Amino acid sequence: MKIQSKLALATAIAALSMQGSFALAQDNYPPYPEQKPLSPQRQGAVWEGHEDTPNGGRPEINTVEEMVEISGYSAPAALEYASLAAIAADGNWGPTMFYQCKHPHGGTALNADYPVPLEVFDNVYSVGNDANNIWAIDTGEGIILIDTLRSAEQAEGFIVGNMMRMGLDPKDIKIIIISHGHFDHTGGLAYMKELTGAAIGMSEADYQMATIAGEIPERAENDFVITDGMEITLGDTTLTALLTPGHTPGTVSLMIPLTWQGEEYMGSYMGGVGAPRDIATVNQWRESIDRMAYVSELMQADVIMSNHTIGDDGLTKIAEMAADPSTNPYIVGHEAVLGYYSAWRNCLSADVAQMIANGAEIPALLPKE
Repeated sequence: MKIQSKLALATAIAALSMQGSFALAQDNYPPYPEQKPLSPQRQGAVWEGHEDTPNGGRPEINTVEEMVEISGYSAPAALEYASLAAIAADGNWGPTMFYQCKHPHGGTALNADYPVPLEVFDNVYSVGNDANNIWAIDTGEGIILIDTLRSAEQAEGFIVGNMMRMGLDPKDIKIIIISHGHFDHTGGLAYMKELTGAAIGMSEADYQMATIAGEIPERAENDFVITDGMEITLGDTTLTALLTPGHTPGTVSLMIPLTWQGEEYMGSYMGGVGAPRDIATVNQWRESIDRMAYVSELMQADVIMSNHTIGDDGLTKIAEMAADPSTNPYIVGHEAVLGYYSAWRNCLSADVAQMIANGAEIPALLPKE
C-alpha cells in the first residue's frame, strides 16, 4: 500500500490553504525552550576528560575491557553476551553501547548543548534537540516529518524554528510519521497538526496506546494507519515502514533512501531505543532487532538513523559534520550497520541472562491450554 501525495493528502493540502493567517516570518524564529535539568534518577555520570564533548560527556564503551569494567553486568552469561556486543560494535557506537549494554538501565541521560540544525543528506534535515533526533525530508512535493518532540513548546522552538533556520517552510509538511506512542515523540503532534494539516501516520497499536494516555489528537480524515511493509510515498521519496514491536506494541521502523554528493545510500531507522524490563518483551524486541538486521542486509543499508541522539551518536555526528561539511559521519558502511544490530541484540541477550540470574520469572515456553 502506498500513501500518494495527490490522493491521500488532498484534505491536508486543502487545510493548509485555509491557514494563511498563521504567519511564519522567516526573520522571526521561535526561541529554543530553556533546557531544564534532568531529574536525579535520570542524570548520568560525565566521562572524565570528555566534559566538553558534543554529547554532553557521556561515557563510552568501545572495547571488551571497558564493557566488563563499567557495564554493570555480573552474571557470567550476561558478561559473555556483553563482550560479544563490544566485539560486534567494533568501536563504532561508544555512547550507544554504554546506553544499550548497562545493568541496571537508566542513569545515562545528560544535558548537552542543543545541536545545530543541519542538512545531513540531500534534502534530509536534522531539526531536533539534544535528546531527540527529528528528521525532515523534503521530497519536492512536500515534507515528511518524523516525530514531534514532547510538547507544543518544543515542537515550535525546535521543529518549526530549525526548519525556518534551514530555509524550509513548516507549512510544507504533508506527512507526519510517528515512530511510537511515547509522549516524547507525540507531545507536539496536536500543535503540528493544527499548524500544517499534515496526514498523521502511526501504527494502530500505538495510536490506541497514546489515545488511552490522552496524548494525541483524534484521527482526522486524512490520517492513516501504518501497516507492516507499507510504502509511504511523497514526491520523489518512498519510505518502507516495518512494524517492530517491543519498545512499544506498535513501534514503527523505517528504511529511508538517501543521497549525498551524488551517491545513493540506504538509511536504517529503528523506531525505538530503550530496552523493555521483562523477559518476554525483551525477547519480542530482540526479534524486531533481528528483523531490522535482516531487512538492512537485504536493502544493503549503510547508514544508521535513530529517533534519539543516543541511538546513533547523533550529537557527535552533527557536530563533526557542521565543522567539516565535506565529510558525512552518518555513512558508516554496510558492515557497521550489521555490527550495530548484532551488538544491540547481544545487549538484549545480556539483559535476559542478567534477569534470570537475578531471579526473574521465566515465561512459559508454550501457551497454557
